[in-house]
Amino acid sequence: MHTKINKLFTTVFCITVLSFLSQIFAQPRSFQIKSIPYELEMKNNAVSYTIHNDYIHLSAAGQTNLFNNPNGLTRVQNAPMLLFQPKGDFTLRAKVSGDLKSIYDVAALVIYQDENTWAKFCYENSVEKIPTIVSVVTRTYSDDCNSVSTGEYAYLSIIRKGNEFSFMYSPDNTNWKLIRYFHLNSTPTLKTGFTVHGSRGGGFTGIFTDIMYWDRALENMGGGN
Repeated sequence: MHTKINKLFTTVFCITVLSFLSQIFAQPRSFQIKSIPYELEMKNNAVSYTIHNDYIHLSAAGQTNLFNNPNGLTRVQNAPMLLFQPKGDFTLRAKVSGDLKSIYDVAALVIYQDENTWAKFCYENSVEKIPTIVSVVTRTYSDDCNSVSTGEYAYLSIIRKGNEFSFMYSPDNTNWKLIRYFHLNSTPTLKTGFTVHGSRGGGFTGIFTDIMYWDRALENMGGGN
């Protein structure tokens, strides 16, 4: 009888501990970096990450993506994201890189309202396995627009003014090119930050350095248009 009671007690204790630990690890994890005056929180699980001062190394597993297929049949949003909630208008800038190997290895800046309203600005390995600047805007369904090829890294910037957004790219942090200017319905709960995914390969690590943030937007969001 005592043996059965002890086994029952051990089983109940183990279940309780595992439940407690799962609740702890299921809670959002918050982080701070020097250049951003807001806490960052992890959405979806990363394989690993390093966050320090003004750089981020973020690793995603294979078969991860952030894409609502235009055909309406698939929606994959399991890419790890480090997000923060700005107070209003903002400019977020970073040097983005990574060892692109498989098709659709991606490191990106992202704006995220909810599963139906978001956009990402990508340093991406194209189908031709060429590092490419790609933008995706999602209003229930995602579009997908390849822009220009780039090198071993890219400087990317997201600028917000109300519901106006600009994606800007530079190969050298000096000469900037407007890649996309668009409207996105957003609310004060909109978040922005960093994401990576490796939808075709075994996983991917994105590197974000030279991160800069301002609580303001450009005067001319259309880049002179």
